Amino acid sequence: MLTVRRFRESDAERASVVVCGAFKSFLGDRFIPEQSSYTPQNLLCLASVPKNNFGESAVFVAEEDGNIVGVVGVSASARGLGSFNFVGVDPGSFSKGIGNLLMETAENFWKEKNQRKVSTCVSAHNKKALIYYLKHDFIPEGYQKDHFFEGVDEIILGRFLKKS
Repeated sequence: MLTVRRFRESDAERASVVVCGAFKSFLGDRFIPEQSSYTPQNLLCLASVPKNNFGESAVFVAEEDGNIVGVVGVSASARGLGSFNFVGVDPGSFSKGIGNLLMETAENFWKEKNQRKVSTCVSAHNKKALIYYLKHDFIPEGYQKDHFFEGVDEIILGRFLKKS
């Protein structure tokens, strides 16, 4: 059974393995986990940013039978502009609906925080992720050449949230 909950300090190691595995699945040797934003220490920092005048951030984990199989990081700004900061699903758990469940969790977070629009970016060659975002009503809004890595372009995506 799949469930989603807020990230806990004890999740840091496993959540890092999941996110790094997901990024390595499409970036290969370009992705160095120890130099990424997704080390256990960095995930702890991302998950513990307190709400302030600028907004707030949250990290959620998806579990299957008590094992973390997906992680998502989101943020909400005081101006109503949210971010889908990252998502990672354990490569051994692809195509089980985990990404969809994490997107639903992100959407609920943004709606609770009264966000009107959200944005993210995706590596242009990561077709599986691009399809995921397009399926969830994100549309391309821009392009960044050699953005995070030389030779890896990013597509900027945005989505307006439906008012309840």
